[in-house]
Amino acid sequence: MRWDRLFADLEASLDGVDRRGWDAEIAERERDERARVGLASRLLAREGASVRAVLVDGATVAGTVADAAGAWVLLEDPRGQVLVPLDAIAMIEGVGTAVAHLTEVRRRMGVGTVLRELAATGDPVAVDTSAGRWAGRIAAVGADHLDLVADRTVRTVPLASLLAVRPA
Repeated sequence: MRWDRLFADLEASLDGVDRRGWDAEIAERERDERARVGLASRLLAREGASVRAVLVDGATVAGTVADAAGAWVLLEDPRGQVLVPLDAIAMIEGVGTAVAHLTEVRRRMGVGTVLRELAATGDPVAVDTSAGRWAGRIAAVGADHLDLVADRTVRTVPLASLLAVRPA
């Protein structure tokens, strides 16, 4: 009968509209979810994997991801571990698409937090900035700077200028 075909065609048409709407909604949700993913989450998901970062001054740091938090990544290179503020990265290769969940504490863990722990150990470090590299021991870390001591000379380095901190 003609009505049966008409209803079947109408149902198929509406089903197609529903599917397109559903597919569009899924795509929109995926875009929204991706927009909330930070670089630290992607780096943490790559723990143990090799990456290569080009810093804002053009220097390259390559190594395996040892750890990451909201504002930094810790890479293991042949000379030891290198702390790199995420703000110092101009481009990075090898991040992949996987995402790890960052706890609220880890998300808020800034570079200063790690540097304070490093200061407590007293280990000698080399601090890279776009203006050069200085070696010494971190004596103190303020809200936006660190004091680096070498040969009784204290150099104050703004955290915003840090490109990398590595063992000296």
